[in-house]
Amino acid sequence: MAQSLGQGIAARTAETEELRRIPQATVSELVDSGLFGVVTPRRWGGSELGFGTMLEVQMELASSCASTGWVYGVLAGHTWLASLFPEQAQSEIFEDPRSLIASLIRLGGQQPRRVDGGFRWEGGVGKFCSGIDHSNWVLVGGQVQEEDGSSEAWYFLIPATDIEIIDDWHAVGLKGTGSKSLLVKDASIPEHRAVRFSDLAKGLAPGAAIHKGGHYTLPYDSVWPMSLAGAPLGAARAALRVFTEASAGRITPLPPAVQAANGPALARLGLAAAQIDAATALLLQDAAVVDNAHPGATFTAIEKAARSRNLAFAVQQCRDAVNTLYQASGGSGVYLSGEMQRWWRDVNAASQHVAFTWDLASVAYGKAAIGLDSSGGRPGPGVAVK
Repeated sequence: MAQSLGQGIAARTAETEELRRIPQATVSELVDSGLFGVVTPRRWGGSELGFGTMLEVQMELASSCASTGWVYGVLAGHTWLASLFPEQAQSEIFEDPRSLIASLIRLGGQQPRRVDGGFRWEGGVGKFCSGIDHSNWVLVGGQVQEEDGSSEAWYFLIPATDIEIIDDWHAVGLKGTGSKSLLVKDASIPEHRAVRFSDLAKGLAPGAAIHKGGHYTLPYDSVWPMSLAGAPLGAARAALRVFTEASAGRITPLPPAVQAANGPALARLGLAAAQIDAATALLLQDAAVVDNAHPGATFTAIEKAARSRNLAFAVQQCRDAVNTLYQASGGSGVYLSGEMQRWWRDVNAASQHVAFTWDLASVAYGKAAIGLDSSGGRPGPGVAVK
């Protein structure tokens, strides 16, 4: 299905960048195809095919348009998160089979406060809300001050009608993701649309008791942000295709001696292909672990750190691959009319996401490997955590 949509999505790439958001025609096609439901519970009309399938779909879409692939992963992945909320909230969301959910993990500005029956939030602000133009719900995170003086992070579901979109998405890459800032001016949030982040982190959110699939009971950071990585992987595949086709057209007509002189460019092609294939295999392997997890599964600290390490490593390998191909593209690579510059911009932009920061992920893995917890203590290597 994703393959069949590719030609139309690719044809709308220029429009996507000009609009700075995904065209409605693309969104409608994706909704009609059912692809947004690959990690949505069957109870709510989803296919529940899992994160491996979502990763493959996202790579396929991103190989036609990286912005489309990115927004697809964001919105599809959030159906999994919404499925962890209380049943009443899930019912409110999924009663409309065309519901789409954007997200911001942490908002600054004023923080939410407790009121009778739930929470009130006035003046929360945040950046990078991809796909917000097409969403009718938003997942937002905030710190709540309790009466005893303690503070705890919560995740809230807010109707998009309760937020204001700040049109500030003018970016060098992923131009069409519409990753705009938002403002929560004044939102009343009932108790059933709120989940403690600590429960998400332990795999104990309310939705974990409702759905049978093992990945609904996994800790939040065992899964998230797996749904983003397919965009840079798919875009890197497209860059490899463009470079391969251009090289074939340029080198094959040349005399053998001149062909031989192009050996370094072909070596770059071989290295880039290996990097992209290895990155893809690594993340599909991790997705399979998530999809095959039994209900209540736990992971050790080092297993969780390794998954975050793998996400960052795979994406940065794709970034290196695309950069080396761009370097070998010569002067033609600078023209905005050429494809290579767009893939180069998009992969580098996607790689800037904090979850793909190698400096952070590699150090966190190193700490886990030698038995240091995040506070500098020593829980011991291999300690299981929920």
